Amino acid sequence: MSNLTVIVTDQAPKAIGPYSQAIRAGNLIYTAGQIALNPQTGELVAGGIEEQTRQAIQNLSYVLEAAGASLSQVVKTTVFMQDLGEFTRPSGATYAQLSDSARFGSLSGLVHDAASGHWLAVIDDREDTRVAWISIAFADKRLTVSPVRMQPLRAGPGIPERVAAQSDLEAITALHDGTFMMSEEGHVRDGEVWQPALLRVTPEAVVTAVVEFPKEFQITGDGKTGLRDNQGFESLTITPSGTLIAGLEQPLIQDGLPSFERGAPGRLLEFVPDGATFKAGRQWIYRLSPTPRMAGFERVCSDGENGLVDLIALGDTRLVAMERACLIDEQGERTANPVRLYFVELEGGEARKTLLLDLETIVWRLPPELSRLDNYEALAFGPLVNNRRTLLVVSDDNFHKTQRTSFLLFGMLY
Repeated sequence: MSNLTVIVTDQAPKAIGPYSQAIRAGNLIYTAGQIALNPQTGELVAGGIEEQTRQAIQNLSYVLEAAGASLSQVVKTTVFMQDLGEFTRPSGATYAQLSDSARFGSLSGLVHDAASGHWLAVIDDREDTRVAWISIAFADKRLTVSPVRMQPLRAGPGIPERVAAQSDLEAITALHDGTFMMSEEGHVRDGEVWQPALLRVTPEAVVTAVVEFPKEFQITGDGKTGLRDNQGFESLTITPSGTLIAGLEQPLIQDGLPSFERGAPGRLLEFVPDGATFKAGRQWIYRLSPTPRMAGFERVCSDGENGLVDLIALGDTRLVAMERACLIDEQGERTANPVRLYFVELEGGEARKTLLLDLETIVWRLPPELSRLDNYEALAFGPLVNNRRTLLVVSDDNFHKTQRTSFLLFGMLY
């Protein structure tokens, strides 16, 4: 169309992907979404929801001014995510439908199981690797979550028993054939190295195949290069075309760690179908943000630097990512978990991200027991609400009495 005009201004954050700040089509102007970035520094502005909302609107105002319009002429706005509800229970809670409730918890990954209609979660317990099916529903403005059953993984033909019984599972995704892929992130246990791997698992919880990671993503033990112990492939998702994308929780040892002052380069790794298995493909640099600061929590927990804890694919090149850190107060008694969701676009060899939601901005409406958030670790598409897709954000209670199993539900308005 000859009457389309691209709008560009240096007064607002630059477009970081294949889009424009705004497009004029005849007498209408369509702006791209804006968040609370300072256009001069490219950094998120300090402060809470008021300061960040003000900055986002100011950015939009500058874009409209560049197009010859103003905020007073806006006729429609779109919010990307809608907070719908939450469900939370303390670690060790009793569930009548389970005979062994104490073993339900530490949920580190979640995915919808189309065959059963439930959601399937991996439980982060190396002593007895198992999964749990969970009923999740949203009705009458209320989110309900109820575990249905648990089952240990079993080794199929040719699979070592220990792989099924003692893996450190951190993520799960559903393959298009109804089976599942689960991620062993890579860890060292009693001096024995468990390299990262992807486990293919049937709906009956039988491990049928193991896909190894390339050597550059393995634990070397030299303290200088390779994967970090227990901070490896924490996230896993599948694109609509059937490609898997796995993400490192923390950068490789040689790439450094995030700090309060600076971020660090993590990696995303592609696995493409190869006959009956998968093989490693492309890589993308995923730049972790600096560890967020929180008043009253001045130190980082052990291994608590800001890290990538899960991914979920919206398309072949578009993802939502979750980053989480762990902070502790000066007395070493209380912890807090900054958690942020990002929209990610894969472009060339880079994963370019835009902040979607800082969970700290919604703490005011969460139950008091979530005032410092929790160890949020899993993303999954939730039940449809008004025929719209939803996003579940789930916490891992680590089977610790001070933590909780928590589900947050958000409407996805895009």
